[in-house]
Amino acid sequence: MRRNSVYLILIFVVLVANTQAQTGINSPYSRYGLGQLYGENLNTVSVSMGGLGIAVHDPTALNPSNPASYGSLDSASFLFEVGVAANITNLKTTTLSENGYDATLNYIFAGFPITRWWRSGIGIMPFSKIGYNVEVTVEVPEFSDVVHSFTGSGGLNRVFWGNGFNITNNLRAGVDITYLFGESTRVSKIYYPDSIYIFGTVVERTVRAADFVFDYGVQYDFDINERIQATVGLIYANRFNLSSKYSNLSKTILGGNPGEIEYVKDTVEFTPEEKGDIILPERLGVGFAVNRANNWLVGIDFEWQKWEDFSAFDVQDSLSNSWRVALGGEYTPKHTNISSLFKRLTYRAGFRYNQSYLNFYGNQISEFGISFGVSFPMKSSKTGIDLGMEIGRRGTTNDNLIQENFFNFSLGISIQEHWFQKRKYR
Repeated sequence: MRRNSVYLILIFVVLVANTQAQTGINSPYSRYGLGQLYGENLNTVSVSMGGLGIAVHDPTALNPSNPASYGSLDSASFLFEVGVAANITNLKTTTLSENGYDATLNYIFAGFPITRWWRSGIGIMPFSKIGYNVEVTVEVPEFSDVVHSFTGSGGLNRVFWGNGFNITNNLRAGVDITYLFGESTRVSKIYYPDSIYIFGTVVERTVRAADFVFDYGVQYDFDINERIQATVGLIYANRFNLSSKYSNLSKTILGGNPGEIEYVKDTVEFTPEEKGDIILPERLGVGFAVNRANNWLVGIDFEWQKWEDFSAFDVQDSLSNSWRVALGGEYTPKHTNISSLFKRLTYRAGFRYNQSYLNFYGNQISEFGISFGVSFPMKSSKTGIDLGMEIGRRGTTNDNLIQENFFNFSLGISIQEHWFQKRKYR
């Protein structure tokens, strides 16, 4: 491996070490369902193009949006990618405003050839995150105020082994074998800050999940002319029962005010680990992209998921079917080492709009983001530094709901090394 590549990996190790203490999110909407999903934020390149990826394939980059894309990876190279992400979020109601932030390791990918027609990729990345801390105070005349506190943390992680197969020169198919695992904790508390003699109540629910799921994909290329190629992509995931366990603990307390000691008076109910299933609904997506090799690409994705079928431990949640659309593209002025740096940069932009699975008082929580990015290639090397940023909004202030204005930043490094060339001796 080249010395520059080693230096870049060491820099990322330092960045990761500094960000791990700051993991988490701050979104009240993550209280419901599986939390905040990360399906549209797969890596820095995808984020920069609005989450575009179903019909995208690149021999120098791993694209987890569609496992069929692995089939186009270079047949003689080992690919390594790592990325960190950060965001700043402003939570806003009609009367209040608060800021939160998050910084964490976002993904680690590796791609490599197995045979002439089979390419593979492995990686780890977040699947969903839960992080919120909300308090609602109810004033009761001639009595103590009543405080309702809701906190949550955790989520699911995704470890995958992807396989892409070149069926013909134009047709690729693929499958991701994914292991989902993680733990989440949700705590509801009622306490009385004006009295030390009234018992409060705490209910704590912990869920642990671990199981395999599968995603499938297909891509087909057809030539528009000698230089321009179009690609149609399709992805599908069927409904899965995710093996899980949950435990409940209910107790009465004295105190409970922030910064004060909480005294447990009695345990009302304790349910140790009970087995059950979390239903992951089926998902379908289609994409279309047009590109001129090493010059430009534009495309569009549409994805739909049937969250009406979601349930956890035989209890259905009132979720709605979700969908998203993404538009994006990239442009590289020149793709030669003798060109100036600014001509060798790859510029990206995109837009996405999501209708989430949440619906409150007839308001389905939507989200949109406008993104930009750039890739810096290193001269005399196939290593690149990717930067991406996104500005967007989630939710609404209608009907006393919360609007989240966010700024996401992503930094990635991709390293491509020729490891599989056959040596010739004279």
